[in-house]
Amino acid sequence: MSPLEDIVARLRDALIVLDAKRHITGWYGAAPRMLGWSEDEVLGKPVDDLLQPRDANGNPTCIGPADPDLVLGITTGTPEQEFLVETNGRPELWLGACCSYERDASGSIHRITVVARDITRRKRIDMAKSEVISAVAHELRSPLTSVKGFTSTLLHRWDRFDDETKKHLLVTIESDADRVTRLIGELLDVSRIEAGRLELRRYPIDITEIAQKVTGRLAPTAANHELSMAFPPDFPAVFGDPDKLEQVLTNLVENATKHTEAGQVHVTGVVEDSKVRISVADEGEGIPKEHRLAVFGKFFRRNSGRVGSPSGTGLGLFISKGLVEAHGGRIWVEAGDTGGAVFTFTLPVALVDDLEIGAAPDPQAEPDKAGGAKA
Repeated sequence: MSPLEDIVARLRDALIVLDAKRHITGWYGAAPRMLGWSEDEVLGKPVDDLLQPRDANGNPTCIGPADPDLVLGITTGTPEQEFLVETNGRPELWLGACCSYERDASGSIHRITVVARDITRRKRIDMAKSEVISAVAHELRSPLTSVKGFTSTLLHRWDRFDDETKKHLLVTIESDADRVTRLIGELLDVSRIEAGRLELRRYPIDITEIAQKVTGRLAPTAANHELSMAFPPDFPAVFGDPDKLEQVLTNLVENATKHTEAGQVHVTGVVEDSKVRISVADEGEGIPKEHRLAVFGKFFRRNSGRVGSPSGTGLGLFISKGLVEAHGGRIWVEAGDTGGAVFTFTLPVALVDDLEIGAAPDPQAEPDKAGGAKA
């Protein structure tokens, strides 16, 4: 192998040479490693039959010009095009390909050089961003439409409504405005968690009081469920941020009621040496084993199977995971003994004797940072 051939073989991009009919005459660089065929297996074959390129909508397309007359004015090359292609015994992947053309004396194309690189990761990120935008837009559109509609109705027909109707419309507006505020708060939490800028104000707190507060607040909206809790006597204080831990428990209990048509949602606590385990169990359909890690990902939304059940943003469990880990704990989900799902997280026991339980630290004190929380 000559030095030039050795350099070409080490390229991270695939270098594919085609004739005027788009048959493969050269297969260099990363092409064998990336696409799975050796040079001997592909020479002389139509590149489109081999790779079966498709566009973003899944429609068949072609690499290089389908009609050479369409590129008569091009002497150097084309902008990058994106193709979803088949490989030899490997997962399909996205290629970003640029083509350049060589012409004979008559001006006709006689050689096409394709430089292609694997853009699968970039494409997945772009698609994930699109899904995020779509999900957020959907979640914002519904309450904002309601707020706009009811506000406009009140402005134009105020005198036609009695006080009870006005109150009902205003309560609905407030509820939908709270939904928008909560979504924006969730997005900010996601941003802070991913950037490592989550701030915690931790001190010894009674987690049983927070659990009681959460179950009491959510009970009126969960008429078909029995919300209960069980903690052993003298349950130790935990070292945490009460607002953030209330957010975690609210997410887990709401998630349990959302995915359980009826039945009991049970919050329990267990002491384990220097930490405690808090569990939220439901009697719903449970979570398949293959999804038990994915549920903590961003924008993962379970199908509750219940008609009219809200789908949510898919951010609650992701945020809960970030908040628990910021406290030095961990969170997971498993199947219940009699069905349903059990979400469990751990928290460190408060070991600070000179602080009173429930006594917040000095508000001027520097808050803890996620990933480096002070214990």
